[in-house]
Amino acid sequence: MTRIGIDIGGTFTDVVAEVEGRFYSAKVPSTRPNPDEAVSHAIEVILQRSGAAPESVFGVSHGTTVATNAAIEGEFAQVGFLTTAGFADVLAVGRQTREGLYDLLFRSRRILVPANMRIELDERMSAEGVPLVAPEREQVREKVASLIEDGAEVLCVGFLHSYINAEHERQVAEWISEDFPRIPVWTSAEVAPEFREYERFSTAVLDAALGPLMKRYLERFSERVEDASIFVHPLLMHSAGGLATLSDAGKHPTMTLLSGPAAGVLGTIETGQRLNRSELLTFDMGGTSADLSLIHGGKPTMLRLREVERVPVLGNSLDISTIGAGGGSIAWVDSGKRLRVGPRSAGARPGPAAYGHGGTEPTVTDALVLVGLIPANLELGSSVTIHYDAALQAMKTIADELGLDPVGAARAVLDIVNTNMSLTARKLVLERGLDPRDFTLVAFGGAGPMHSVDVARELGIREVLIPATPGTMCALGLLVSDQEAEFVSSQIIELDAENLKALNTLASGLQHEASVWVQEQAVHGGVPDYRLRADMRYRGQHHALAVDLSDLPLTTESLEIARRAFINAHRAQNGYAAEDEIIELVSVRLEASVALPRIEDSPTSYASQGAPADRILSREIEVWWERDRSSATRAVHRSEIEVGSEITGPALVFQEDTTIAVPPGATFTPLVDGSAIINTGLTAGSPEEASMLDAARA
Repeated sequence: MTRIGIDIGGTFTDVVAEVEGRFYSAKVPSTRPNPDEAVSHAIEVILQRSGAAPESVFGVSHGTTVATNAAIEGEFAQVGFLTTAGFADVLAVGRQTREGLYDLLFRSRRILVPANMRIELDERMSAEGVPLVAPEREQVREKVASLIEDGAEVLCVGFLHSYINAEHERQVAEWISEDFPRIPVWTSAEVAPEFREYERFSTAVLDAALGPLMKRYLERFSERVEDASIFVHPLLMHSAGGLATLSDAGKHPTMTLLSGPAAGVLGTIETGQRLNRSELLTFDMGGTSADLSLIHGGKPTMLRLREVERVPVLGNSLDISTIGAGGGSIAWVDSGKRLRVGPRSAGARPGPAAYGHGGTEPTVTDALVLVGLIPANLELGSSVTIHYDAALQAMKTIADELGLDPVGAARAVLDIVNTNMSLTARKLVLERGLDPRDFTLVAFGGAGPMHSVDVARELGIREVLIPATPGTMCALGLLVSDQEAEFVSSQIIELDAENLKALNTLASGLQHEASVWVQEQAVHGGVPDYRLRADMRYRGQHHALAVDLSDLPLTTESLEIARRAFINAHRAQNGYAAEDEIIELVSVRLEASVALPRIEDSPTSYASQGAPADRILSREIEVWWERDRSSATRAVHRSEIEVGSEITGPALVFQEDTTIAVPPGATFTPLVDGSAIINTGLTAGSPEEASMLDAARA
């Protein structure tokens, strides 16, 4: 029996197969602008490598950046927005917040729907959910016809207070579907049934704007899987770290905005559990970007509201920080003669100059080639051969501007990108009142293990964990994930015994919705599980905290436990708590999951990868670990290093999906599960650690 995970990135498409408890991995070039074209090839490669037959595949899980890339690049369908009279400008007004009050180069945020495409209807619902003014079908028909005439490709309906009573939104959506059957319709209450109309409207509009593109992509993805003679119902990773059906993902594209990176976080948690490590900082550096996330006490950190290109998106998601720092990130010199790196990327085509696909601009990968961390003529992913001369010519274009030699410019590029990543990681940890020294940096992605020790040392971190297949970690994470869905009811209710009946009624309704969803997922098998939570706040507060609730039915004792949990969470989060203040439930959420069948509970067997030892081009390589001098560096294939043995840097450890850099002063030790530990050389109380702490305080 076989399961396959496919993660499509900007440069490579990663694929992992689990065959009878043994993992196989491979990388193939991504295909832009049609990323689905790489799917059939990836499946063909992994089946051939593992020896599995197509008919043995019982599950395919997928991670994608299609929705994210479209949101960043503005590839939207034209949305027509229908809303309550007097509220057409909510999307334009927003929250009137400005990140940099004195920023002379302030750039206004993107407004997804222009003024002429925002239409008001005579409709009103009270804050208690009582219909005040019902919409009229003739007016809806007239307004929709005008929107379509003006170019609307999709429609979104967002009414005031629909989170508490969606009757009017549903009615209008039904009328539109009957009168204009060819135009897709989204409603804000279905997408994000929560109060705060701006964030709800924004999320629903973004869903609608991405919907047609996502639908086409998922249809093509399913076809590519079938082209490989695999006839299963694929699942897609969503931002909260669970798997969803392709139909659900097509209806709600915003749930996939962190699809690929989320899988890497779940893979990290699984690896950490196996190695008894619960304080982890994930560092996923690929060809286009670097993603960082914090795992504290064995659990990922979550967000309820995030922004994508300064557009707010409601919904549960892993807290992942992304910066434009990948192997393909382009180095450039600005008008002030300062060296900059990213966020623009060379992508897969033409890619870095060293790939030999026509790229001419210098990238992080080209810098790695020039300093020797990626040796000339090395093969990457069995598909790309490194060209040193091309990397040299590209780097000269900025070296001349900076007054440096090409190797010096390359070292400067690496210093900048490492600093950018460590600053993002430092902010992620310190903002939560945590100490980076208590964490293990988990480095993966094709480029992560080459930068990991430098980033860890800047953070004062003593230990780096390299997974068994770092270059395909996100694809591996897809195979340790379960199906998950969330059901929300947003009502502001005081946490009081008098409201116990209302709370039980509300939660029971969510339980029914979740049970229906579980029955629909029966085709995928698995055991269901439920988790009841509430977003709670002191009365009048703006932000709420998530607190677990007891199983149904709720009792007065349950409410007291929830009250104490909120007070403790508030004190931990904000440094204080008000014992006697009135507490409100802003919304109740039921998180349902279906545990997918596993071939083994904890498979730890990895197929050896890549070239055998005799394919390594040289046993000793000159590497410029510092700007002013190079050092003779040992080169070794990972398969040559025995479990428990130790390699002292400087060394380069090669495997098919990445190169692992072990700088001078660091040590590399393989573990029995296929992963490895790098000791960065920092010790408690050392001058090096003290300098790192000084930098963190600064």
